[in-house]
Amino acid sequence: MVECGPASLLVFTIALCGGTASTLLSKVMFGFTTHDSEGVEYHYERPLMQTFMMFISMSLALPIYYGYLFFSGEQFPKIKTKAWFVLAAPAFADMLGTMFMMIGLVYVEVSVYQLVRCFVIVYVAILRRVALKSETHGYQWLGVILNAASVCIVSASALFAPDNGNVLIGIGCINFGCFIVACQLVLEEAVMRKGSEEEDDDEDQGTPPLVVVGMEGIWGSLIMLTVIYPITYYLPGNDHGSYENFYESCIGLWNNPALFRTSIIYICSITTYNVSAIFITELLEAVWRAILENFRPIAVWGTDLVLFYALTSGAFGESWKGGASWLQVFGLVMLLLGTATYNANVKWPCFKYPFTKDGKAPHMATPTMDRMTSSPAINKTPRGRSPYGRLGTPQMGGLRPRAGSHDQEAGYGAVLGK
Repeated sequence: MVECGPASLLVFTIALCGGTASTLLSKVMFGFTTHDSEGVEYHYERPLMQTFMMFISMSLALPIYYGYLFFSGEQFPKIKTKAWFVLAAPAFADMLGTMFMMIGLVYVEVSVYQLVRCFVIVYVAILRRVALKSETHGYQWLGVILNAASVCIVSASALFAPDNGNVLIGIGCINFGCFIVACQLVLEEAVMRKGSEEEDDDEDQGTPPLVVVGMEGIWGSLIMLTVIYPITYYLPGNDHGSYENFYESCIGLWNNPALFRTSIIYICSITTYNVSAIFITELLEAVWRAILENFRPIAVWGTDLVLFYALTSGAFGESWKGGASWLQVFGLVMLLLGTATYNANVKWPCFKYPFTKDGKAPHMATPTMDRMTSSPAINKTPRGRSPYGRLGTPQMGGLRPRAGSHDQEAGYGAVLGK
């Protein structure tokens, strides 16, 4: 039975607001105009800078976590030196996936971006079947087909919109980013399975999830500064001869105070989402992570419409595009139906449904397979295992999973299945 008291509802609401705000602000920042170092005005379409900001916000998880321990008087966890290095690989994959998605967001509306991201569940299902030889039940394949159809419908709605522009480029970049994220999650599951076969180490207290997030943020920031930005500096483009110039990106932020404030709010919203999502992972069952990700596309699109019509008089946000928007609504409904079918929340009479001992379906997936709610490096893993060099059971201060909860038993299988 899923419990949800006032505190849990508050954490859920904060996570939903933080996730919605971070997605919306990503698109809002692309709509700002600013001036470069030579005083030339331009639109601030900087996908790499937004990716860099995301990693900066992830890095803030470290001072938040250790500050929490310091002021609460709890002992700092012992973290193995190896743990600080093995997270560079998922940080690199996270960076590539986010970078391509941010590039795609430049060309599409934020609601389309949020829904097209849901194609990651299709890639994960196929890769798990092909690479891991995992069993996928018939009702799950139906859910995958419905999700794939929903993304096709949403993509078609973007093409039918009056101002479609380079929408195909945007959808293609988002899909490629989804594929990278899916490869990352499936690789994590493969390593997790191998690690779960090893003997338990009772002295290893594990790496807390906020430390995992913070370390990935630090690694991602370093990779952006030492690898990605030097490469994009020498790649030809329209940014003073480069594809994206880091110095000009910083100057553009500084030259527009409203843009600078928005970027600070953007970083804070991602940090808020990260921290609150950790609490959801620790305190609630896996179904609440799925509910959170189901609500996000609705919250993002609804808020974007309010932003356009009620708050900014059309300066920011998204307008209702008649038939194209109705087609998008149909795609959203099919997406929710597909996810509910995959998770066995909606049962079809023509399929058999295997259940765990507690009467729950053995698999749980979220529409976007968000890293904070789907990664085994951040969420609990079987037998207290993390997929990266046995990092251990996540914990935050003295908070642990509720005794006998479904998460405590199922671990990562509650998100992607075993």
